[in-house]
Amino acid sequence: MRLFHKIFTIACLSSAALLPALAHADDVPPAVLAFLANIERQTHAKPHYDALTSDGSGNVTLKNLTLTKAGTGDDPGVTVKTAEVGFSGITEEAPSLFKVAKANFTNTSVEVSGKDVALSASIPNASAEGWYIRSVSATPTPKEELLSSGTFAQHIASGPVSITSAGQTVTIDNVESNWNGDPATGAGKFSLKINNVALPESTVTLLDQGGMLKQLGYTTLNLDLASDTDLTVNGDNLNYGFTVSLSGRNIGGLKFAGTVNDVPVSAYAEMMRAQSEGKPIDFDKLAPEFQNVVVNSASVRFDDASITKKILPLAAAMQGLDEKTLVASIPPTVQLTLIQLQNEALTKQAVDAVTRFLADPKSLAISANPPTPLKVSEFGMLDPSKPGDAVAKMGLSVTANE
Repeated sequence: MRLFHKIFTIACLSSAALLPALAHADDVPPAVLAFLANIERQTHAKPHYDALTSDGSGNVTLKNLTLTKAGTGDDPGVTVKTAEVGFSGITEEAPSLFKVAKANFTNTSVEVSGKDVALSASIPNASAEGWYIRSVSATPTPKEELLSSGTFAQHIASGPVSITSAGQTVTIDNVESNWNGDPATGAGKFSLKINNVALPESTVTLLDQGGMLKQLGYTTLNLDLASDTDLTVNGDNLNYGFTVSLSGRNIGGLKFAGTVNDVPVSAYAEMMRAQSEGKPIDFDKLAPEFQNVVVNSASVRFDDASITKKILPLAAAMQGLDEKTLVASIPPTVQLTLIQLQNEALTKQAVDAVTRFLADPKSLAISANPPTPLKVSEFGMLDPSKPGDAVAKMGLSVTANE
């Protein structure tokens, strides 16, 4: 997902940053100049375009934009080309804060090549509405980094997306994101949906070397990805709630959720910068800043849509058992595994939940809801010789079919 996020962000929004590379500053609206500065600072790439027209009233059109970023080390090279970008309704909302009423991107192509990846992507049409762009100083503060690195647009959408790699083509029906918040602080609610990532049979066969998916009856895959984020600002810290889900149609879905408080703006800005550049987040580097982050809750949930009933007979046959015998053996195995946690209540709860799930597979969830929210530093202070106490402090629970 991180690679797709990189492609989509570059293709749909970075192309606007290519604008004034060959134009005089006086010919380009300040909002475009500001966006160019933000993207160039993040990508360290020089853009080019064939033509720029502006009516002087906040409407700009660009022809044949190209951004090329050479690969270095493990980072792949990226080339983005957009046939036309049209901006309309550019206004200045506040000092150094601009709004683009709508931006349209037509016929965007992306080429990514490096040691571990070689792929191309095509996005015929994409748009952004209510898009806020902030101008920052040459040495921006962490808050300025946060506001300039993020994409604060009320609505972003693309039509079909096609991604090809190693002779295989994966298609996406559409991508949509929404944001409702305060452009002055970045606080607000974000949502992202990537609808129907379709993997054809040839791609599934290539990925499924052991043939397990085929045995389960999944010769093609159709995946949906979604995320929701609620961000609030408290001085130099952020409070952050999120859910991220991946679901396979007629298979099942995984959902991860959590809420944390007191995330330093500087650390969050660094994470956003890494994501915008398509790089992994260096959590080791950020670890000292995270020590006072407060964890309120965390959970992982599986919702079944047919896969459990397909896996059980196949797993039983592989072990030389019938399905009924295998199902009967799972709860005792869970009990033996969890007894080492020295928390009888959790063990019983988990065994009961697994038993209910196996009898009627709907959902299975593991949650942590500490009675008193825990700082990250406190997790390292939990006594490994008393796992039962750690379970209680973290408020661990297991539920099924709820």
